[in-house]
Amino acid sequence: MNSGKFNVGTVVLLATMTAWAGCSGNGDPGLDEGSWQDTVDVSLPDSNGGDTVDAVEPNDSTDTMDPDAVTDVPGTDGGEDADATPADTGFDATPDGLVATPFQPPACGTPSTEWVGLIPGPGQEGYDAELEAKATRIERAHQIFVTAGLDCNKDISIDLENTADRQAIEDFLQESDSWDFKDYYGKEPLEVITTNHKVAGLYAGVGIAANAYRYGVLRNQGYPCQEVERARQYLLASLDALHLAQELTGTPGVIARGFQRNDIPHNEVETVELFDGDGNPLPAVKNNGTWRRDLSGLHPEYAWEDSVSRDMYIGWVKAQAAAWEVIRDDDSIPAAFKDRLKADALLLAKELMVVRCHEEYAPDCYDLEIPDADGRTTFHGWLNPQNFDGQFYLPGGENGFHAVMALGIVAAFAFITEDPEVVAWLNDDLIGTREFDRIVVEHGWEFVDMGIKSNYSNYNMAYAGLWLCMRYLDNWPARLRLQNSIGSVFYDRPDSDRPAAEIGYSYYDFIYATGDAGFHAWGRGWRDFDTDAVDRGMRTLKEFHDAPYWDFESILCPEAVCTPDEPEVEVSECSPEEGLNLNVLGCVGRNGDLIAEQPIPMRLLGPSNYHWRSNPYRPNREGNGSALLPSVDFRIAYWMGRWARR
Repeated sequence: MNSGKFNVGTVVLLATMTAWAGCSGNGDPGLDEGSWQDTVDVSLPDSNGGDTVDAVEPNDSTDTMDPDAVTDVPGTDGGEDADATPADTGFDATPDGLVATPFQPPACGTPSTEWVGLIPGPGQEGYDAELEAKATRIERAHQIFVTAGLDCNKDISIDLENTADRQAIEDFLQESDSWDFKDYYGKEPLEVITTNHKVAGLYAGVGIAANAYRYGVLRNQGYPCQEVERARQYLLASLDALHLAQELTGTPGVIARGFQRNDIPHNEVETVELFDGDGNPLPAVKNNGTWRRDLSGLHPEYAWEDSVSRDMYIGWVKAQAAAWEVIRDDDSIPAAFKDRLKADALLLAKELMVVRCHEEYAPDCYDLEIPDADGRTTFHGWLNPQNFDGQFYLPGGENGFHAVMALGIVAAFAFITEDPEVVAWLNDDLIGTREFDRIVVEHGWEFVDMGIKSNYSNYNMAYAGLWLCMRYLDNWPARLRLQNSIGSVFYDRPDSDRPAAEIGYSYYDFIYATGDAGFHAWGRGWRDFDTDAVDRGMRTLKEFHDAPYWDFESILCPEAVCTPDEPEVEVSECSPEEGLNLNVLGCVGRNGDLIAEQPIPMRLLGPSNYHWRSNPYRPNREGNGSALLPSVDFRIAYWMGRWARR
């Protein structure tokens, strides 16, 4: 492996030109996707009953830790950071690193305020009962309808003409607190769902992570026994789905981009064999997802999609890490689930460790490539910092966007598996030799914050990587280096004209706040958190659409009309509500999106199946109202905030 250094800043222009060259992100010649985006894996029906790609948004235990002692830990300017060691704080840390803080959950039905999350719970100062009531309605919509038949997140549609079914869903969620739709309406959830769209790793993964965090919160805060048990059963079912994503591929260490069940209302897909009669992989040119039949021999009613991309992969990994954090010491979780989860994570980790050689990159060979069942690297499966989205390898290159994802993913695998080889690879190689933590600090923003051309899929992936790093990395100097830069590099970069801090996306706000304060999986944070960031995130959750969340269009600036070819608008100002004045910049965003100068508040923002990867500056968004949106974005932010321990 080439380990020389090269400043990514000198190749930003080249990489940017490559990014905008365009390729078909979903293998659909009608969708022009820049090569730096893993496209949204959603096909929702249009008003004519056909499928449109991404109709709602075109375009993740031990008693003590024993890390290295703190020496001279550089801050973001490369000098020593005077605040690097927590010796003078009252938090869970020592001058040599973080310490574990064991917690014994109370008996169910015994309310407890001992476990205090970033977002307060019942009986704790600042608790918002109305917000939790909305979270419960969203949870019921998710678990009863969205996950029906597959036990994990997917997009679903209920035809507009099925007015009685749609009204029943509305009344069930808003006017009852029941978890039994059939008892309420006389039909099973699958009987009212017109189409179950595919499961996709990003959304399913964060949904499973939310299941884990929610179960952990209810367990640790002594919620009623029935609620704790229900949450446990949802978690266990979703862990079966998580395992299925690997099992369907029939290949150890390979995970699906997505999957679907073909014996319930579903999208019609055509499966392709892995190889032709001469043993050549199919299709001949690797694409961003080909449907395959079940290769395990165990699930003939399923089909799965290959070519898992970085955003889908990191979603699955976030699910594994969150589940392990919550269940590892829980005796009520069968050992078989724990053993299987560790084994699956280890298989994935070992495949990332493989050094792969490609004729076009000879003589150098590289690790950190995501493999597919056909033996090739997936279309968007490049995580090595010397790679630039599969377009090219640059020996010595330092792609901080890849580095933050790779470091977080491997930290999660080390946390789950405790495998000596994986732990050594993380600490001795990725951190010790290749300095991934330094690369993140120096170059992490370069393919994330790209101004008006920013791709918020990249934001989402970078923040997922940051969460995994700050939650599961036990290398103390590396943790501090990242902790002391997460704000100035990713969240509120001084020279950014569109910092993440101004958006009000709860996922970004909470990941920054917990990372900056040193929250971790073994105990509590060791610095006070940024209350302004948390307040911004909470405001967004309060403004988030209640359940049911239908994908009806939102056109805030109807007179702002333009095209990528004619990007200027005749009317550049609009006031969608009193006191909110938007300055429309025109069709100048990524892929020619119409964007405003100001971010759109969540209360007005149009529909998306996952807001944290959707452009928050788009004032106009389409939708026909047939999709019942999963709100998995709300779920992961809210329950992550409730779980992360102060």
